[in-house]
Amino acid sequence: MKISLLRTVSFVAFLGAATPAMAADPVVATVDGKNYTYSQVMETKSALPKQYQSAPDDKIFPVLLNQIVDTYLINKAAQASGIADTPDVKKSLEKAKEEIVAQAFLFGKVKDSITDAAVKAKYDEVIKKFPQEKEAHIRHILVDNKETAMAVIKALKNNGDFKKLAQSKSKDSTAAEGGDLGFLRKSELPQELGEAAFALKAGSYSTEPVKTDFGWHVLMVEEVRDAKPPKFDEVKNELKTLMTQEAIVKIVKELRKGADVKLFDKNGKPMPLEEEKKPEAPAAAAPAAPKAPEAPSEKK
Repeated sequence: MKISLLRTVSFVAFLGAATPAMAADPVVATVDGKNYTYSQVMETKSALPKQYQSAPDDKIFPVLLNQIVDTYLINKAAQASGIADTPDVKKSLEKAKEEIVAQAFLFGKVKDSITDAAVKAKYDEVIKKFPQEKEAHIRHILVDNKETAMAVIKALKNNGDFKKLAQSKSKDSTAAEGGDLGFLRKSELPQELGEAAFALKAGSYSTEPVKTDFGWHVLMVEEVRDAKPPKFDEVKNELKTLMTQEAIVKIVKELRKGADVKLFDKNGKPMPLEEEKKPEAPAAAAPAAPKAPEAPSEKK
């Protein structure tokens, strides 16, 4: 039998009246007469390490609830002890306040200028200067001495598998991945490795080991291609951070111009201000790119 629209509406209205709605921001804790609301508790979630911030609210809520209660009780006991009035704590509080206010001022000044459109414009500007270079997909095996490196090369000449040899012989952290360093430009490598790697043809390995400060390397080049600029989404956050830093530096320089600043060394002798120092020769501009693998390092 069909239920009429009127009866349906009446039934829904009855449910609404019979079921009390949860307050928009209910009180979830009362400690010594002080109330804490749900939103106050959940605000503290942003201070957690990133791996915990992704936890579902219903799972993390009890932890945060107990934490906010404990923090209140500890702080109350600390205030009663008089420790807040000691010179060391007062100094630390003043320093913390100074840093928080300064940071809020700086980020308040720059946040409106670091828009997505501005970051995209910066990306387009950088990409125009992206160097026309080759990049190679490189693997390496890092060992302690030349003799071991030559033994690895001998094994390769006897049809040894480079990836398996890297896994068993290399002391580098990339050993588990078969010595894979990914795609790198020559300029991103230590000079010795760059020269040796880009002298190899795709699919070949070095028949002479290469010595660096890290040890002795046997190299293999899997592929060589034209270097590709990173995609916008890959470097968006890095560019935003860079632009924020640049904007802050500009603000600080302007503040210094309007102030009477005198600097002295530890012996009380005058020191030149930053703008008075002889500028160094500018380095070649490096394009923004995805973070390259770190230089080969020894496993600890």
